[in-house]
Formats: sequence, structure tokens, C-alpha cells
Amino acid sequence: MTSWPSEGPLLWALIVGGVVLLLIYAALLWDISRSEVRHLPRWMWALIVVLITFPIGALAYLVVGRVPASESARAGAGSGSAQAPAASHSGEVTLHPPAPPEAVAAAPPQHLDEVPAVISTRELTKRYGETLALDRVDLRVPRAATYGLIGPNGAGKTTMLSILAGLRQPTSGELTLGVDRRRIAVLVDTPLFEPWLTAREVVDLARRLVAPDADRTDVDRSLAEVGLSDAADRRCGGFSRGMLQRLGLATCLVGDPEVLMLDEPSSALDPAGRREVLDLIGRLARSTTVVLSTHILADVQQVCDVVGVIDHGRLRYQGPIAELLARTSSAYSVHVRGDAAGLVAALQAAPWVQGVEELAPGRLRLVTDDAPRAEQALPRLVADHGLALVSSNPATDLETAFLELTR
Repeated sequence: MTSWPSEGPLLWALIVGGVVLLLIYAALLWDISRSEVRHLPRWMWALIVVLITFPIGALAYLVVGRVPASESARAGAGSGSAQAPAASHSGEVTLHPPAPPEAVAAAPPQHLDEVPAVISTRELTKRYGETLALDRVDLRVPRAATYGLIGPNGAGKTTMLSILAGLRQPTSGELTLGVDRRRIAVLVDTPLFEPWLTAREVVDLARRLVAPDADRTDVDRSLAEVGLSDAADRRCGGFSRGMLQRLGLATCLVGDPEVLMLDEPSSALDPAGRREVLDLIGRLARSTTVVLSTHILADVQQVCDVVGVIDHGRLRYQGPIAELLARTSSAYSVHVRGDAAGLVAALQAAPWVQGVEELAPGRLRLVTDDAPRAEQALPRLVADHGLALVSSNPATDLETAFLELTR
């Protein structure tokens, strides 16, 4: 008579094997919930692991879908992709809901600190293993301001934007939003789209996702704002990186966001395209809060009125850009017509002048410790020496202030 497996050791082998397999599945699902993933959402990787024959599904997740811990740590330093949160650590994060509209004052306050904050953080911290990407950051973005977040590579700028946008979870701290998160649009550093779609189809898809009730004419308006009207019916697979950057900006604008977060929006553009994007940001600042992260300090100085300097995860400075520039020595580039030798001697003897140098005939660089007095006295001195004042412009730039702050 034939003996069934239940009567022999084979049953125990099957039981042990089943338990081991269940433990492996549990470990994989736990790992999916804690690690960063790519290419597919977490729930799809979980289905692949469970439904596809072992170990094919598990290997697919480990090789293709799981972001290695070392790569995740590098991303947290400021240059990685903004996907799902990495492993959670000790600490709590509190997300406060937006304030009701009646809480916002009708008349705009005169002082920056009195302007209602559309985004603020308190003691915001983010760790990736032993890497401290953000260290107790207290960020405050005033409503309708253009906020420039600047810092060296790896300072934590991309991590900060990802947390503000809800793409990553902080380790601890508080985040307060003054708007519904659905009214926040984010443009990543290198946006990519399905290559067979036209530019108009890409923007229209974004419209359906974020503003399904919006008029289809908003698609053409958004493309026109970023200078892609002529390429609206071209497939984006043939677009340059700069054109993809513009297309990504159009997908953000089609939903008419209250807050627009831009990660290096002009890094891939030629000078003409960069000028157009900066002009667009300047126009948006009248009605939209813009948070601009970039390493191109000249762009920040042109379009931002508030700046935050982040270095090694710490916020070194936050406030009006004019106050940051005022921390450095005030320098002026002066151009006069005529022999400037006598003017140079008079300036060297002036008590409010720290230094003066004639770089070329009639072109001076003046450094002063009393900028208001210099601006009043300089035209008078030029006239007293029978010279014509062609121009006098501040020569202190954001790069100088940034280097003095972070070195």
C-alpha cells in the first residue's frame, strides 16, 4: 500500500520550506516598505514579489527595483532622485494643515517677518544612515515671495525640496504648509517624459491629473509661456535637455499652482532660454510663491528677494538678499569721462573710502564702509574735478557674500 507524504519526513520538509518561504516574503515586503525604490511604485513591487514565481520576482526587486543604501545616502546629500522615503529613524515629524484663508491679512505687511509664511519648518532633520543631510533646519518662505535656496553641491538642497513637496519623509521636525499640498508644483532637475508623446500631449496629461476642470486652452497658454508653441506637436523624444526643462515647467504651470518649486530650472538652458525662464519667474512672483534651488548665484540675485544659504545640511543664513549683500564690503564700479587721477587721489583721502583702484582709464573700483554716504558724495566729487559720471553700479555680488558666509 502506497504511503502518503504526511506519514513520512517529507511533510516536515514541506512545512519547514513553507515557513522559510513565508519568512523570506515577509522580509522582502518589510524591505520594500522601508527602502527607496525606483521604476515602479512600492505596491507594484510588492505584487511582483508575491505573485511571480519565487525567486524570479524577488530577484527582480532586489536587482532592478531596490535603491542601494549607498546610492540613497548620496542622493540625500543633495543630488539624487526624489522618490519615496528611506528608512525611518527615531523622531517624529508633524505636518500642520494650511491655515484658513481668513487667517491671511488682506493688506500685505511692510516688513518681511510680518508676511504670512506659506511654508515653514522647525528643527527639520533628515538622516540617511550615518549621513546627516539636513540638520535642524528652520525654513520660512513668505507668501508670494521668490525664495532662493542656494548652497554647494551636496548641501541638502534637493533633499529639502523633496521633503517640502512630500516626496520624502523627514527623520524628525515639523513642517507647516500654508496651502493645500495639491496646489504645490515641483520641477525636478532633469525631467523626463514618454518619448512618443508630443509636447501638447504631455502638458494635457498633466492638466488631466492636477486640474481636470481647467480649460484645454490652458495647455497652449502654458506652452507659450515657456516658448514651446512652435514645438507643441513634436514628439518630446527628440527634445534637447533644455527643451525638456521648458516642457517640465509647462506641466507645472498648467495647474496654476500657488507654490512652484524649481530645482535647477535654468542649468540646461542656453543664454536666451535662461533669460526667458528668469523673466517668467519674475512674472510669476507677482501671484505665485516660487522656491528656487540653484547653484547659479547670478540667477538668484536677479529674481529672488529672499535667500536661504544651506551648507552641510545647516541653514547658515535666511532673509532678504539685500541684507546678505550688506554683510559684505560695499563695492562700486564707477565709470567717469576724463582724466581720473585727481579724483582717485581725492577718493583715497575720503574717510568713507576703504580702497579705490583705477582698473582702466576712467574705470574705477571703489570699496566703502558707508554705502549711503558714498552714493551721496561720489557725484559731487566727480563734478568738482570737472569729470562726467557715466555710471556708478554696485559691484558686490551674491557670490562674494556666499563665499564669505560658507568659508
